[in-house]
Amino acid sequence: MASRRGPGRPRASDAATIHEAALELFLEAGYDAVSVDDIARRAGVSRGTVFSYCASKADALWVALDAAIARAAGALEQGGADAVPQRDALARLVDAIAHAVQPWGTTPPPALRDAAAMGAEPALRDGAPAHLQPLVDRAALALALERDALPESSSAAVAPVAIVAAACAALVAWTHEPRRPPAAQAVRDALEPIAAASRIHNDPAV
Repeated sequence: MASRRGPGRPRASDAATIHEAALELFLEAGYDAVSVDDIARRAGVSRGTVFSYCASKADALWVALDAAIARAAGALEQGGADAVPQRDALARLVDAIAHAVQPWGTTPPPALRDAAAMGAEPALRDGAPAHLQPLVDRAALALALERDALPESSSAAVAPVAIVAAACAALVAWTHEPRRPPAAQAVRDALEPIAAASRIHNDPAV
C-alpha cells in the first residue's frame, strides 16, 4: 500500500502528481469510495485544478497508460519504433505498441498492477474504448492507405481493433505473471500472430 501523504504535501499542478495522489487514495479506501474532492485534498490542489487535468476521477487512473498510448501513436505516425518504411502498416502498429510499453520493462504501471486491489478494474475497462480509439483510428488510416480502402471499411478497420484489444488483454495477463518477460516482448508475442493472420485474410498469396 502506498504511504499516506500528510497535509504538508507541496501543492501539485501536474497530471502525474494528481495521478499519484489518486492512486494512493484508491489503494487506501477503494476506488468507489474516493471523490474528486478527496483527490484534490491529497494532491494539495483545488477541485478545479484536478478537473483541468482529468475530466473525471476515472481519468486519473489513465495518466501512465495515456502516456503509453501517446508513445504508440507517435511511433506509428513516424513509421513504427524502427521507422522501417518497408514494414507494412500492421507490423508498424505492432512495433509502435511494443515501443510504447518498452519503458515499463518488467514492471507494470501501478494502475494496472493494483487495479484489483483498488477496485478499479471496471473503471479501466469502461474507459478503454475512449482512450484507445485515437490509436485505433490512426492505425486504420495507415492500413487504409496501404490497402487502397476507406478507413471505415472492414479491410482497414477490423485488424487495428483486434490488435489493440489483444494488446490490452496481453498486458493485463502479463501484469499477473509471476515471472514477467519485458512488456514489449509480451505484446509482440501476442500481436504478431494476429497481424500475420490479418495479412493472410486480406491477401491469400501472403
